[in-house]
Amino acid sequence: MPEMQWSAKAKEIFDKVISNLPQFHRSIAERLVKESAEEIAKNKKLTIVEEKELVEAFFQEIPPAFKDMMKRLFTKLGIEYEKYGVS
Repeated sequence: MPEMQWSAKAKEIFDKVISNLPQFHRSIAERLVKESAEEIAKNKKLTIVEEKELVEAFFQEIPPAFKDMMKRLFTKLGIEYEKYGVS
């Protein structure tokens, strides 16, 4: 199966958020969020991962204890996660 394409914006956000995570969590989050974002896109019959699917994946994969930290990080990075209906 060919690898799913990512929009430039989604890739930029992914790299930015991952690089801001604590080192210990980085590699696991990178793998889980990438797989999840691609799965969400496939389920929507999309051929490309966009910002919306990436934001959904982060909130789906991040443990509840880290959701507030994730929201603060998204806000700090200028990512408007609220517009995607995630919380």
